[in-house]
Amino acid sequence: MRGTAYPPPGGNTVLRVTALEEEVAQQSIRIAQLEATCGVGSDKKKEEQSRVLSTSEQRASAPGVVARWTKPVVIAAPGLEDLRARLAKRLGCEEFAEELGPTVSLERFKSNDPNLKFNWARIVGRRIVFLFDTVDQNRLFEQLSLLQALQGFAVPDAEDCNAAWKGYVTAGAYSWGRASHITVVLPWYRPCQMERTSRWHVRDGKWTNGDPEGQWLDVPTAQYMARLLSTPGSVPPLPGPSASLDGMPLSPLWRPPLELLFVELHEELPISHSVSDLGATMRMERFVPYFLERFKAADDYAGPANTFVLFPDRGAFKRDSESVLQKLNLDGDHILYINKSRVGESVSRVEKLFYEKSDREVCEVTSLSSKNHILVIDDFTNSGSSLFGAVNLARKMVEGEGMISFSIYVTHMLAAYDPTTVSGLLRKLHDLGPSCRFYTTNTIPLTTDLLQGESQVQVLDIADFLAALVMQ
Repeated sequence: MRGTAYPPPGGNTVLRVTALEEEVAQQSIRIAQLEATCGVGSDKKKEEQSRVLSTSEQRASAPGVVARWTKPVVIAAPGLEDLRARLAKRLGCEEFAEELGPTVSLERFKSNDPNLKFNWARIVGRRIVFLFDTVDQNRLFEQLSLLQALQGFAVPDAEDCNAAWKGYVTAGAYSWGRASHITVVLPWYRPCQMERTSRWHVRDGKWTNGDPEGQWLDVPTAQYMARLLSTPGSVPPLPGPSASLDGMPLSPLWRPPLELLFVELHEELPISHSVSDLGATMRMERFVPYFLERFKAADDYAGPANTFVLFPDRGAFKRDSESVLQKLNLDGDHILYINKSRVGESVSRVEKLFYEKSDREVCEVTSLSSKNHILVIDDFTNSGSSLFGAVNLARKMVEGEGMISFSIYVTHMLAAYDPTTVSGLLRKLHDLGPSCRFYTTNTIPLTTDLLQGESQVQVLDIADFLAALVMQ
């Protein structure tokens, strides 16, 4: 796991590290004063402890002062390292040579427990962009731990090295550092489908959510994961630090602003509301409008008269039909959807294509022309069955001779996180022939890296998209 940083004007990283270490070391002369203060009566000690623990709010709303003149630091778990490097380059961040060591190290002890380290001098006072990997379940705890550390960390005074770094807490011989602002980017939010609770019942040994008196409930893990991501950082250990490394207050304790940036989240409202008491900013960003602009600008765009957009279910239609209207200027009867319902693990689909008039009246399209081009859009896919099912249904509606052409777009290609499933999806695509093209993004490199070299596939890089969002 690597990262980026940018040195202050007129200096370099080595000088900055040295200056910060010297600043920490100079605070050691206050150790005796702190010890004396903490030892003058219980009331005085309680007052001092209260000062250290005091927080006026969960976190600040504006970045720390250092962020005004520094470039951000971009960090990521190993699964998103390539995306991190491209994003850092677009943000103009400094890359560190390998011999200078990583900004963040996610090593493991022999027991396989996390052994995390970070370069505090590259982090303190900086704006952090954290590409958070929810695909690799083995990395969740260490990433959450690192996120806590970024919001507040102790830097022991240099003299405590002689005591093997074991005395700085009780002596108050440390300074307090923090990032100035943290943006947690979630290219793909793996628990997104568990955003609400259903009532369940066991019938004939199988789960069903069709019983209104069901005695079991889902655990909405998408909401609780968002809360874990939004948890404010800890307070400094008592008796407290001797100095602040970032120029921000210790009393009351200043915590950096934190925002979660989701890309094409499946259900936005339940997640955004789930952390409303924690002071985090929730950003729900859609990639579909960005894709539609590129789709329209292509040389082979069929134009609004011959282009139809087809959503595999009404949920996708409600989510993105407005973007289609804005970006492609299609008539309402060119924006179609399929009705689909789910009970437990069973999914049923009505073999018809529907659209809505401006007054919300639902109508049906009964035929298509071979001159038309159909763009199928969804937010994610596991097996591709909904996407390719939509293509096959539309093919049945074609009247006259000729071969209708298709494009399939999906933001997140899950493919069950399985190479075999990716291969199966590609076989379905090849069976449709070269008149069908497949577009996706690199939000899940584990699967999309397997698509390299496929002539019918285009994987869109989200680095430029993220760079523009981060700098807003």
